Amino acid sequence: MLLHTEGKAPQLKAAVGIDPDVQAHYRFITSVRNTTGRHTHDFFELFLIIRGSVMHCINGAKIRLAENTLVFIRDRDIHFYEETEEGDCQFLNLSFYREALDDLFAYLGEGFPKEKLLAPELPPSVMLARTETEYVRDRLEKLNLVSRADKPFMKAQVRALLAELFTRYVSLALDDPLPGNPPVWLQSLCEAMTGKEHFTAGTPALVRLSGKSHAYLCRVFKRHLGMTPVQYVNGLRLSYAEKLLLTTDMEIVDVCLECGFDNMGHFYDLFKRHYRLPPHAFRQNRRLL
Repeated sequence: MLLHTEGKAPQLKAAVGIDPDVQAHYRFITSVRNTTGRHTHDFFELFLIIRGSVMHCINGAKIRLAENTLVFIRDRDIHFYEETEEGDCQFLNLSFYREALDDLFAYLGEGFPKEKLLAPELPPSVMLARTETEYVRDRLEKLNLVSRADKPFMKAQVRALLAELFTRYVSLALDDPLPGNPPVWLQSLCEAMTGKEHFTAGTPALVRLSGKSHAYLCRVFKRHLGMTPVQYVNGLRLSYAEKLLLTTDMEIVDVCLECGFDNMGHFYDLFKRHYRLPPHAFRQNRRLL
């Protein structure tokens, strides 16, 4: 839906609301009523819907965002939020200086197609699995545990987090930035698939729950989520494997089987590719933090 917009939008300034020594600011927003009206800003944002849905009015368009949607807002975007007929929503917001993003892109190098994130008229968005939303929330909330007096360490933690969010999640929107949100049936399907009994059963459960053909699901998942159904299911399995590794003393082979993988070698390859460490090293490193 297109909106009729008039006049110049007020610009929020990083220098006013963001600590220049940290170059980032994290907020937990409990209501749409606590957000700013139509505006733009000279900084960038990531926001993640963690409860409910919201109408995102952005660059002359009106887009309904469902729970678990992660959105990257550029410094040229003009936007504001409205409640949906379902009521209010809650979301997480991480605002950060342009310098932090420029340094991140410089670190990732020329192989990272940043223009696919910066050039589209509408900002990139991606729907996460519920387990991934919980993981991102946990990572963001850990910023609150860092001493406010230790600004260099806080700055380093924010930049490490941005690198993880962009490479692990935002990059999913690179292949096919979307002008709108996934259809309701796909949102419901993704929600259902977060149940252990479904993601451990794999793509047959995905096909059965959707009532659609595998070929059609491949096209829809690629367009709306930037991945294949198999990649989506494996993402849910790997998120669950991560949880088991960090919260239990289960043997690696048992974690593999519990998550629905029937091939240990395949599990190791997928896990190492996703987390850049094999399962046993990942468990040891995280428990030392």
